[in-house]
Amino acid sequence: MTWKNGLTWTLILTLLIMAGCGNSPSATSRQASGSEKTDMQVGTKTNKQFLTFEDDGGRTVTLENKPERIVILNNEITELFYQLGGEAVGIATSPGVNIPEKAANVQQVGAINSVNMEQIMKLKPDLVIGQPLFHQKLTDTFTDAGIPFAILTINSIDGIRENARLLGKILHKEQDANLAVDSMNAQLKSLTQSLPSDEPKYAVITLMANNISLQKQSSIALDIAGLLKMKNVAESLPSGKMPSSVPFSMEKLAELDPDYLFIVVHGSSEDGQRMIQQQLESNPAWSSLQAVKSGNLHILPPSMFVTSPGIKITDSVKYMKKLVYPKVEAGN
Repeated sequence: MTWKNGLTWTLILTLLIMAGCGNSPSATSRQASGSEKTDMQVGTKTNKQFLTFEDDGGRTVTLENKPERIVILNNEITELFYQLGGEAVGIATSPGVNIPEKAANVQQVGAINSVNMEQIMKLKPDLVIGQPLFHQKLTDTFTDAGIPFAILTINSIDGIRENARLLGKILHKEQDANLAVDSMNAQLKSLTQSLPSDEPKYAVITLMANNISLQKQSSIALDIAGLLKMKNVAESLPSGKMPSSVPFSMEKLAELDPDYLFIVVHGSSEDGQRMIQQQLESNPAWSSLQAVKSGNLHILPPSMFVTSPGIKITDSVKYMKKLVYPKVEAGN
């Protein structure tokens, strides 16, 4: 073989080797792919995001990984979160609102309207869930700290459904959450399928921080009453500063004279009783109301009607159904 032939074969062999390297992944490349897959399995940070969603404030919230240290500032969410198998590292509290049993030993970070930011930051959360009225102003603080922050609210049964499905995704328990919602829907259908058609009139009075109002829209209590085919007398009244409520007027209430009166207290039961005595019962027109005279005045349990009872909303429906339709068998 001449030197020219030897050179030719050498060039051909070199080209074949280079072509092989370009068309198949190297050992190093395969190891990187395998490592990335392992990272996703154990939940360490990768280029693939765990979840992106829009919160109730219209902000896009991105979770790079499944959150493991969640702080809940909005106790409308706490009950549902634990019902779906969640475990928080910190929660805010409210007077008169029960803490889920499983959260009894969880770090409390202050009241819902005055949370302790220093305590929250010490918990090193990888997700904080807040409420629009009290926590919207904290958005920039959490953003600057690189902590995902979501505003979530529950003021309807649809809100329970939507938040249950979202929390299912956040907790990586999506199938369990969907099953819980399906079960809730089936029970609600059973509870409301055989009701009288007379549509009794009602009003829901809210007592909060020495303020009295009538609920007009967007509340758990109103949603439940609607399911039970009742008619809210405040629905047609003009709203006050908040579109969801109507300023209280004893004269207007006496004029509308509902068949049922429900009272919900935001705060301690002692504060609620004081307001009822001083601002309602002290008015001579109060005792003339049809609902008061007939014994159809009821103070609703806060855990069932003030904050969201989560998927146990069915218990709240049963409670009000028994008050309004005592002769109808529960579950029909």
